Amino acid sequence: MMQAVQERVCDQAVLKLLRAMLRAGVMDDGRVRKSVTGTPQGGVISPLLANIYLTRIDRAWDERRHGVLVRYADDLVVMCASRQQADAALDQLRLLLAGLGLEPKPAKTRIVQLEVGGEGFDFLGFHHRLVRSQGRVAAKGVTFLARWPTKKAVQHARDRVRDLTVRSRLLLQVDWVVEDLNRFLRGWAAYFRYGNSADQFDKINRYVRLRMAIFIAKRHRRSRGFGWYVVAHASPNQLGLIDLTRRGTIAAPRPFRAWRDKPNADGERRR
Repeated sequence: MMQAVQERVCDQAVLKLLRAMLRAGVMDDGRVRKSVTGTPQGGVISPLLANIYLTRIDRAWDERRHGVLVRYADDLVVMCASRQQADAALDQLRLLLAGLGLEPKPAKTRIVQLEVGGEGFDFLGFHHRLVRSQGRVAAKGVTFLARWPTKKAVQHARDRVRDLTVRSRLLLQVDWVVEDLNRFLRGWAAYFRYGNSADQFDKINRYVRLRMAIFIAKRHRRSRGFGWYVVAHASPNQLGLIDLTRRGTIAAPRPFRAWRDKPNADGERRR
């Protein structure tokens, strides 16, 4: 690891700091556990060090023979034109990782054939799948690679929303709870807004309002119907909650469509 860093960094103070981070260890059940290999799990610099260490794979990869490699830290996808090329790419990946003292995780390593109606794959929180459009007549028959948040990512969002609206927070002001929810939703939606996430956004949108209705009902010791009334009707803007389904708020442009031109003060169209 340090040899890889020293290819570009010669500052001894920086190198000394990196060595200290690698030897820091991790806290496990109140005890410090130091491992002899690897970077500390959860360390703020671990993803960066993984990128540096695995750069050797990028340098040695032959796109013509083994397909296109897309890597982010220790997660990667190889796009191949045939099953034979995919098998060769997997063998090459195992060989390169073995040279670094690593091996691919069996549970997450597999070959997927992208086809309409077939399975897809998860990468960086998105589920990718080949689909055929079912919209207007002019758009029918278009096959494209769609992507939306994985089930794990959606469940994480639901868990976080539940944590922000638990019974132990009933004494907090509703505005504070809404502010916490909006802060999380902005970050989550900003990451997943690209692609075809409308259905998942709609589910999270409805779940947030359900949790707020339950929260208000418990806070006032009233029925859930009362909570729904407060969220949907008593407040002109649904308590100020972000609407993930509203066009122009957070949602990104639709696939295959450019941003709409906006008129300036003189009425001219601009990008």
